[in-house]
Amino acid sequence: MRDNGRAVRLRVGLNVRNLRISRGLSQERLAERAKRPHKYIGQVERGEINVTVNKLAAIAAALSVDISELFAGAAEIEPPSRLPVIDDRDIDLIERALRVVERLKQSGRTIARTSNS
Repeated sequence: MRDNGRAVRLRVGLNVRNLRISRGLSQERLAERAKRPHKYIGQVERGEINVTVNKLAAIAAALSVDISELFAGAAEIEPPSRLPVIDDRDIDLIERALRVVERLKQSGRTIARTSNS
């Protein structure tokens, strides 16, 4: 008999990964939202572990999707964007840089530009 369980685990894992990436979440951030260790999310995405329904429900909630979307066929889920993923750390850095630029504008100072060529 074929290992249908493995096929389901791989499909669920791929769907979790695609949904996570399409939402711009790192494994660590998803794990934090789902109240699971980040290594656990990696194991789920690789189809290495048999996940309980309760844990799948927590992951689905953390992704803001219905649990049924974790079992959807690949064509039923929007593919992840080819754009780079911006995570929470990147957003913090951008916000800090914008605050610096705003302070420089208010003080009347100019911003020196450097050439990287």
